[in-house]
Amino acid sequence: MSSESVIADPNAALAAAGGERPLRAVVVGAGSMGRWWARSIVASPVTELVGVADLVEGMPAESIAQSGAPDPGSVAIGTDGVDLAVELGADIIINPTVPVAHHPVTVKALHAGIPVLGEKPVTETLPEALSLMAHAELTGVPFMVSQSRRFFPQVRELKRFIAAHGPTVLTSAFFSLFHEHEGFRAQQQHPLLRDMGIHAFDTARYITGTDPVAVTAHGTNPPWSVYAGDATVSCTFEMTGGSLFVYHGSWNARGLPTYWNSEWRIGAEHGSATWDGTGAPVLGTEDAEATRELQSALEQALEAPEPDQIDASVIEFVTSLREGRRPMCEVHENILSFAMVEAAVASIDRGGRVVIDELLEEARGQAIAAETDPGARDILQGWGSVREAIESR
Repeated sequence: MSSESVIADPNAALAAAGGERPLRAVVVGAGSMGRWWARSIVASPVTELVGVADLVEGMPAESIAQSGAPDPGSVAIGTDGVDLAVELGADIIINPTVPVAHHPVTVKALHAGIPVLGEKPVTETLPEALSLMAHAELTGVPFMVSQSRRFFPQVRELKRFIAAHGPTVLTSAFFSLFHEHEGFRAQQQHPLLRDMGIHAFDTARYITGTDPVAVTAHGTNPPWSVYAGDATVSCTFEMTGGSLFVYHGSWNARGLPTYWNSEWRIGAEHGSATWDGTGAPVLGTEDAEATRELQSALEQALEAPEPDQIDASVIEFVTSLREGRRPMCEVHENILSFAMVEAAVASIDRGGRVVIDELLEEARGQAIAAETDPGARDILQGWGSVREAIESR
């Protein structure tokens, strides 16, 4: 797994980012996620909301009105977020558009020299994701994908515990929440994997420090499901180091719901941990006294309030720009999490085991064929392999 500078404590990062003017931000997209981002940008001490863009007339104004901006009339409105950001001299773009718009908006922003903090998934398809990786290399402009689960303090404490008690042998995440989406999710193929899978997959990579090698996945859609595609899935990932990660997820089962973060069990050489997705993780080792001390220290660490989810993503992005370093979840680091989703989808569709590197190379060929920018195409062709390009950053 590639190494990146990781914020050990969002409060410390927030203090480090203080003392400088807030970065001027334009939010592109004024749907439900865009409105959440607008509120976070307004509330954050490290950013200032200067513009909101959306193709649908009236939606930017509605987003600004609910954002909490102290002077809503001073926040500019537009239909093209990148053009608006250039016009305003914005420092950063936040891109919570629908997935199909992630690629064009991000490419245009990177070539305009504006750092981008994008919403998951990185884009709609794996070839487009590799294209964005190439454009980030071509322009040298930072591009981070917000993976909000990484910023829960419980997840950070699990990572710390496993780093000291690993390596892992078996990690499992179980998600079950009866939920009937409307709109495009109801008609989408593999709606659960494409919406929720990446949260658990990225979290597993982060906690265990391992990366995917191959996957075997199965999906089903019971008669009572409102979804056109499978909204119940089971995936077994082979990870680096010989460990396994198993994911079970469903939007079809009623009763005994999990939290949105899934329920976790992580088994390692020198200890194990469980997490219900909301409270304090439970740690276990063969030394009862050492376990009590570890559990006490973990619970004390969780007592101090701190920013999490997208609030912490904003802090990490701004802090990394000020410090001149790669942010956590930079596009190269994020590709393998997205590839896990696409490989699980391919395994269900093809009915068998899918090797991650083979899928990445298939996607690279498609990305090269579709790429219209000569510089980005040269970069795609110049990689020894996608995995090598990811690990070299």
